[in-house]
Amino acid sequence: MPSPIPIARFNHAALNSIDIAASVAFYTQVLGFFEVPRPGFSFAGSWLYSDGLGMMLHLIHDRRFEPSSTRDNTRRHHLAFRVEDIDRTLAQLAEHNVAVIHRRLPDYGYRQLFIHDPDGNLIELGEWPDVEQMDIRALQTTRPAGG
Repeated sequence: MPSPIPIARFNHAALNSIDIAASVAFYTQVLGFFEVPRPGFSFAGSWLYSDGLGMMLHLIHDRRFEPSSTRDNTRRHHLAFRVEDIDRTLAQLAEHNVAVIHRRLPDYGYRQLFIHDPDGNLIELGEWPDVEQMDIRALQTTRPAGG
């Protein structure tokens, strides 16, 4: 069996958007991203960056995009970001009039806040430790050969 491809680093996540301007306003004003130069594609969009994340968020205009109609389902695809102070984050979300779904991570008790961007994309904000600080070996059940 061939060996797995050595992945170096996470670069970006792409989200569909019906209203790029509204999404840019949300990600910059609520979550602290800022716009960075974007190539001259033949379609509308925006590239956003947040210091400390080491990754970009690409918003891609899609006028046919249909967000999930079940906004209370937090078990669907989403982006997750760790926050330093979840209580302050909750207060800031209230200041921005952003609706929040509260959850707790089973077995760990970490608080999770689920929110939606203007297009209905699901975002999780949590108080768990950085991945590098988690004992992921204890969670690991199988590892691919050569990995």
